[in-house]
Amino acid sequence: MVISVGFFDGFHIAHQEVIKDSNIVITFDTYPKAFFNKINSNNLLTTNFEKCFLIREKYPQTKVEFFIFKKIYNLLPEEFIKLLKELYDFRYIKVGYDFRFGVNASGNILTLKKFQKKYNYELVVIKPIKVDNKIVHSRYIREYLKAGKLDWVFKMLNRNYSFSGVVIEGNKMGRKIGFPTANLLVSTSKIMPPYGIYKVKVKVENNIYYGLLHLGPRPVINDFDTSIEVWIKNFNQDIYYKEINIEILQFLRKIKNFPNLDKLKEQIKKDIELAQI
Repeated sequence: MVISVGFFDGFHIAHQEVIKDSNIVITFDTYPKAFFNKINSNNLLTTNFEKCFLIREKYPQTKVEFFIFKKIYNLLPEEFIKLLKELYDFRYIKVGYDFRFGVNASGNILTLKKFQKKYNYELVVIKPIKVDNKIVHSRYIREYLKAGKLDWVFKMLNRNYSFSGVVIEGNKMGRKIGFPTANLLVSTSKIMPPYGIYKVKVKVENNIYYGLLHLGPRPVINDFDTSIEVWIKNFNQDIYYKEINIEILQFLRKIKNFPNLDKLKEQIKKDIELAQI
């Protein structure tokens, strides 16, 4: 039995190396740093559902289990190891080089090494993995995403950044100018890239389409709240209250104001031409 343990936010290429060849992945329902209020909870690359989906997609034979963090955060490091051993009777445990666990994050790689003989397991530690001399880490990917450095995000995830959202009713302004959009309700835990217009791939019930994502305010109609909406090419189905997946392919431009809707319509046509969709 091989288990791997970690939070695995983003499921980046280093996480993939940790999880590879594992029978079971143990992760947590809550981001530990968010639990202790050391970081905002709306600072994640993947929701729990997305993380589980991505792991199972790449490693279909691997089982994913979530520990409820508030029930185990105050265990002593040895108590946590003992709990894992009792639950899974594993022979190998795989973790990343900076893995911490137990009360006050007092357990680390040295702790796991210390108890190998007592609990009859072997520790496998995945060393830092670099891309172009930069260490792959969820913290850095979050920073790159917030800065709009999508090329670095892609390199470290080995895929485009994506998110899912439920389609909700909007003001149907796009429909009035010939470009109907799906307004999305997205988990507040997700990090989003900077405001702008993006070329995207859209997955609707296992069908793939392409379109434009508007992320940010809509000054042309005096709406300065953040709007997340997507225009989907060659698509006219009713998808209200269904969940769709958005994969970000390319940043096209920043949000602009327009004197009227006709000017906005002209710009959307230019965006479509630029995106080559």
